[in-house]
Amino acid sequence: MNLVALMIKERFNLQGIGVSELMNRVKLEEVREDEIEQLYDMQIQSFMPLYEKYHDDMSPAIEPIERVKARAMQKNRKYYFIVKDGARVGAINVGKKLSDPEEDCLYISPLFILPKYRNQGIGYVAIQKVFCLYPDAKVWKLDTILQEPGNCHLYEKCGFVRVGEAHIINDKMTLIDYEKR
Repeated sequence: MNLVALMIKERFNLQGIGVSELMNRVKLEEVREDEIEQLYDMQIQSFMPLYEKYHDDMSPAIEPIERVKARAMQKNRKYYFIVKDGARVGAINVGKKLSDPEEDCLYISPLFILPKYRNQGIGYVAIQKVFCLYPDAKVWKLDTILQEPGNCHLYEKCGFVRVGEAHIINDKMTLIDYEKR
């Protein structure tokens, strides 16, 4: 594809980029300590529409930066910027929960893509790249909002299956757990 066509496709968010091409164009870059504020700003931008919709007290849109810093500093967790064509378009946090002793289990939380980059397959590619970074993981876990069918579709496309009971957060929002073995 020539450069002009690519620029038009990007500008108007047109579909048509295959997964294999996207795999080459999306990279994961480990977040450094001095980049936490940028990560935090991106997290707020990404999650604020969901907070405005559901008004949940656990939303990443309203968590204090100290919590993000603490998560980033945990020895058993890592944040990665999701980078497409040189632009930071989102982030993913991967690691173990201190409360879960299962050795070969990793959690994804949070994962977010900035609004203008959504629905392009970037989240799918980021998850595939994380799977490659941690080939010894036997179990992957995450949770998402039941009322967000796009999120559920993404995780199911990546091989996750719904497990456990639904967790009602409020009259508008329910969290569901997903697992991939």
